Amino acid sequence: MIRKNISVDEILTQFNNQSKLSSLISKYVQLSPRGNSFVGKCPFHNEKTPSFNVNDEKGLFYCFGCKVGGNAITFISKYKNLSFSESIKFLADMLGIEISYENREQLKKKNNKLFVYKLINDFFKKSLEKNKNALNYANLRIKNKQLISDFEIGFCPDDNELINFLKSEGLSIEEIQETDLLIKNRKNQFFGRFKDRLIFPIFNFSNKIVGFGGREINENSRIKYINSQESEIFKKSELLFGFKQNSEVIRKEEKIILVEGYMDVISLAQSEIRFAVASLGTTLSKTQIQKMWNYSDTPLICFDGDDAGRKSSKNIALKCLEFLVPGKSFKFIKLPEGFDPDTFLKKYSKKKFFELMQSSYNLSDLVWQIILESIDKPTPENIALLDQKIKLLSSKISNKIVSDEYFKFFIKKKNDYLWNLNLKKKKTVHTTEKVQELINEKLVLVFLIFEVELTRHFNEEVSEAILGNKDLNSFKDALFKRNIIEKKKIDLDYLVNNTEYSKQILAEIESLNKTHLKGLNIEEKRVLLRHILDNLKIPILKKEAAVIKKKILEAEDDEKQSAQVNKYNEILKEIKIIQNKELE
Repeated sequence: MIRKNISVDEILTQFNNQSKLSSLISKYVQLSPRGNSFVGKCPFHNEKTPSFNVNDEKGLFYCFGCKVGGNAITFISKYKNLSFSESIKFLADMLGIEISYENREQLKKKNNKLFVYKLINDFFKKSLEKNKNALNYANLRIKNKQLISDFEIGFCPDDNELINFLKSEGLSIEEIQETDLLIKNRKNQFFGRFKDRLIFPIFNFSNKIVGFGGREINENSRIKYINSQESEIFKKSELLFGFKQNSEVIRKEEKIILVEGYMDVISLAQSEIRFAVASLGTTLSKTQIQKMWNYSDTPLICFDGDDAGRKSSKNIALKCLEFLVPGKSFKFIKLPEGFDPDTFLKKYSKKKFFELMQSSYNLSDLVWQIILESIDKPTPENIALLDQKIKLLSSKISNKIVSDEYFKFFIKKKNDYLWNLNLKKKKTVHTTEKVQELINEKLVLVFLIFEVELTRHFNEEVSEAILGNKDLNSFKDALFKRNIIEKKKIDLDYLVNNTEYSKQILAEIESLNKTHLKGLNIEEKRVLLRHILDNLKIPILKKEAAVIKKKILEAEDDEKQSAQVNKYNEILKEIKIIQNKELE
């Protein structure tokens, strides 16, 4: 359990951030989707027709039969016959956190701040209507006037006007300071944090205003965007700008796209893309990740097409690894150099942006790119570093099933990388397939020399493997006979002293052992050998396919030709399966 103190007031928010009410209730009640909600037979009274309704958006349940309703705490309390405090403890244990009870003064202070922020936001909206310069700026950037209303955009006027409004609402200077709207300088003078800025209210997942974002309308300003400071109610790691306004479309289309800023969300909305949200920073928390996964199995990340945006995307990719579970991931959109979603949509079109979405790349591919960028040159030391990185990042994934699959994926990527390197070094012209085939053949010998016990588990397949290089095939047969059949150990010294095989070949085999097998555990080696033996079948199958193809052309009647076509298709199918499947 995570040792984290949290107030009772925040338990529901934390629960709604990390889970769905329907997921909790479905453990005890059989639910079926109906429109925007779920229905089932009420657990609190006997009924034949389902009248028990669960709404994930609101985080509430209600029975139209017995009139019982409430939130997650209410359900647990009534269903399990627990007290209020016991129900709170139940949910806290589910979330893996410890709770501390707020005193009334703390709760009052927090609720007061939420109330004041609502008042302030209304004031900002009216101020925008009265300020011609700010309104012109907003209308210039946001062509769809309805979006100004939907996102409740406002304007912060000069300090005195703001202070006078807050005083008129009965707030003291001390209470005004607590709103985070005024900052005291070294001369004990107050100035507005958001003065002369376009204001974007920031809502939590309970649709309460907990802070503000400000956009400078003077384009010459050094700092374009600022946010409220972290506080007991404003926690950037628990917020997603735009979720409130776009939640209906997000839920219906089961799509989420994460962008960097407020204007990116609004620009996408102008193009009728209403499933965008923005993090209030360039990283993601567990809460934000899980919130997005509640509505989409594979959210999209679309950060700016510059060095900072690409760096942020990579940081998020590494952050997400820890929380991966089967069926959940992320995809990344690559914008052209110098573009953000806003500028891209203005220059191109919604159609072009959707094309970028369709061509987005997988989280696994981005992480592999990060791994590969960690080495400069493919020296033996750096190849060893690749292995280290692969193991490190795979182990970062807490879910073992996903972790194992990622390890297999990275190993395959590493092998492809090494094969391609080998191809470039060849003086004579070879196809990629030929180079890969040769390395695979030598790797069989590596296993026969250095991993005898493991190789015995693939006895039949190793014996049937035909190596294209006659010398290597002869070598394989000799090793197989002595190690597998006669069960006599062979090492490199023995081979150097008792065989005719060149020291160069033996040195290559020893090098492959270091680059491919060093650092792998027994299961990882088994997976690699399985992959190698599968790929060695390909040239044999292709030769067989070529023979059958000739027979098809020479067939005397339709029946014989049809039989050969079926054989030919089966072989092609087998080749395709081997080429496309990941390591098992």
